[in-house]
Amino acid sequence: MTAVLLSILQHLRATRKKSGVCNHLRCVQLCTAPMKYHHFSSAVSSTSKRKAGRNTGIHHQRFRIASIRFTKEMMLIARRFSEGVQNRTESYQHQVIRQSDFFGEAITFVNDIDESLITSVDKSMQVPLQDEYHEINSKLDAKAKHENITKAVESFDGMALCIISRGASNLHTGNDGDGPDARAMHSSAMTWSELIRFANEWNGFGYCTAAPMLAVAAVAPLLAQGGRDYVHRIDRLLSATQDPSCAPPNLWKIANQAASFRDAFIKAPDDDAVIPLLTPRERFHLHALAMLIRNNHRSAMGAYLRLLELFPGDLLGLSLALDVAYSLGDGEAARAAATNVSTYWSERDGGTLRLHPSQSGQTLASALVAVGLSSSSALSRAATAESLVEVALARDPDGAGGTCVWALSNILGSEGRSSEMVSRLAGFDGTQLYQNCGYLNFQTRMAGYGGIALLDRRGAASERSSLRLYDGGFAYLLEYSGNNAVGIKHGGEEVALKDMKVPRSVASDVVGSIFSGWFGSDDSKEKEDNPLLLDQDTVQKKRQRPRTLEDTLCWLPPSPILLIQATLLLFRLTLVDGVSRSDQRWVDLRAAWKYSLEMGIGVNSQKPFEFMPMALLASSLLLDPETLHVEKLPLRLESAMQGLNKMGKLMKLGQSEDDGNSTTALEWNEVLKFLAQARDSCQRWEMPDGIESTTYLPTSGDYNSKSNPQYPIGWDFDVRQFLEHGLCYAAVQVGNYESLCLARAICSEGTTLRQNCPELWWRYSVVLDMLGDEVAAENARAASVSLGSGEGGSTN
Repeated sequence: MTAVLLSILQHLRATRKKSGVCNHLRCVQLCTAPMKYHHFSSAVSSTSKRKAGRNTGIHHQRFRIASIRFTKEMMLIARRFSEGVQNRTESYQHQVIRQSDFFGEAITFVNDIDESLITSVDKSMQVPLQDEYHEINSKLDAKAKHENITKAVESFDGMALCIISRGASNLHTGNDGDGPDARAMHSSAMTWSELIRFANEWNGFGYCTAAPMLAVAAVAPLLAQGGRDYVHRIDRLLSATQDPSCAPPNLWKIANQAASFRDAFIKAPDDDAVIPLLTPRERFHLHALAMLIRNNHRSAMGAYLRLLELFPGDLLGLSLALDVAYSLGDGEAARAAATNVSTYWSERDGGTLRLHPSQSGQTLASALVAVGLSSSSALSRAATAESLVEVALARDPDGAGGTCVWALSNILGSEGRSSEMVSRLAGFDGTQLYQNCGYLNFQTRMAGYGGIALLDRRGAASERSSLRLYDGGFAYLLEYSGNNAVGIKHGGEEVALKDMKVPRSVASDVVGSIFSGWFGSDDSKEKEDNPLLLDQDTVQKKRQRPRTLEDTLCWLPPSPILLIQATLLLFRLTLVDGVSRSDQRWVDLRAAWKYSLEMGIGVNSQKPFEFMPMALLASSLLLDPETLHVEKLPLRLESAMQGLNKMGKLMKLGQSEDDGNSTTALEWNEVLKFLAQARDSCQRWEMPDGIESTTYLPTSGDYNSKSNPQYPIGWDFDVRQFLEHGLCYAAVQVGNYESLCLARAICSEGTTLRQNCPELWWRYSVVLDMLGDEVAAENARAASVSLGSGEGGSTN
């Protein structure tokens, strides 16, 4: 592409027009690298590009898309040069067309190619060819196909930005009649549905047509965060939609069709040699997609790490890598993904000496790198990540706000800065940063972290404020999706979601209410007086428009990650008596976990969320661990699951009726041993009671071996909510000297690493009181109060 621009510059220098060409030359010279998609890709209209630019903060320093004005001559020359290069290098005689996306990466379109020219395609994964395809395709002329590709790449660009920013950067604006959360989900649903239509068109007609990267953007994030069984759940909901432009899409078939082209080769036109059909970057993405289809997230993580080594500018790959790392609970993999690309993007931001102009997407890249660095509690990484977050928020709080808040939840949590965390995640100003992040309910996840921050700060009415966040996010989601106890009893999500439509528009509602009596008769009072007419009107409105693709993607059922976050917050609320153990919320959450488990039984031999350690850990609090997995689990994870399951039974969580039986210290001691074994990085040794000594066999194996006690379970902030708080609670229930010493050691670690957390110091004071150290306990309480315990009020 650089050669193309140099040729344009030489031609323009030769013409020497007086219509301001020299000024444009200087603009082109300054923007040579970032502007490659302007000429090489006709994918995105100028209006959409400018809007995307505003949303991603690419207006920085010298590179300003909106400030570039091209003369008619420049545009004609650019088009002539770009088409010439594309015809020579990117468009094969066998209908293989490549376009450039927003970040300048290639996207391959295989357009009705002869099957005999392609080899090594896994046809077992492909969709059977539809008979009517050839008839439809023959009616489309070359111009129509070119326009379709142009719009498809534009849709891909919008979806890539939506994925990377978690929905904050959107080319669409949702309706706001049902509140800001519904508006955010509607915005992402419009972008997503638009891409799915193109992905279904290009990857749903069999062997001769494909655009694999469209399928990657449409399905890979869903597989990364929910697994294949969650995709099947979405497909069941999509099968009930009606779209005049196409048949209901099937995401599972689209993903398999695209993945089948991973190892495809095409015969060269001049000789018998064969060359890869796709670019190396696309093949890495498809290999990761193929692994995600099999729920083999660890192999997919390896593919993404390799991808980022070779293509550090691939922000879509970095975003997907972080999603997979979170599902695996592997903070070190997230750190590796971030550090693979951090220097590359730092150099594009001017480098150490600030010699280069900033590149498009720099702000989003900084935010994603910060998420990877903050995934573990190493304080040096947290400091580096925080500096990246502050720069990103200063440049573009609207586009990068969601990912920045995700990073801040880990950074501030690792240092115990609960007051700042409350401000960032639960206060009004903080929630504005992630309020527009409606892609896969990301804003609900961040609100859950805000609820935990409120409990850590231990301010006045913190339990009530935290419970409000739970009810407004997780409880509402379980209710509207039919995943609570009542909804499942009446048929589950397929019944509850069939009448859920995209949000209303406030503007249309206001106009209707103001002018309804001016033009025509106002029959609202008549309907109020006659309930039968009101019911008929409601039924008529429901029958007016069938359920569409946007409706389904706007109101999604809860994914395993959302259920994890809900369990974390409700568990913490229960430990501080914010909710009772027999609360209906536990009954609903237990029903949701059980429903997710049963929806996958019979489809695959592997259980639905067996690939996600944190999902196994959270669900074991309410379900029998033996029903959650088929394969052998890591020793550390198995111990944690046994301990939490025993704890859930002793606390009678998810049981609507209390049988009245009291628990004993011996039973709680079993919980303590299981959780302590899961917390330690080495095998615990207990002093034998009698003459016979216990057998001590040190565990050996590499880091990824399931026999290794350091096998990752989850990111530090999430695991701490279960193991640390569960251990301290169980130790207090046991009440003997050894258990209280363990709780004191845990609190000592917390107060050393997270000195600013009021809840930690208060918990430490309780343990010290039980040990009889009254002076130290009083000092710990004083430290908690000085840090803000008991102060303030609701965040409303």
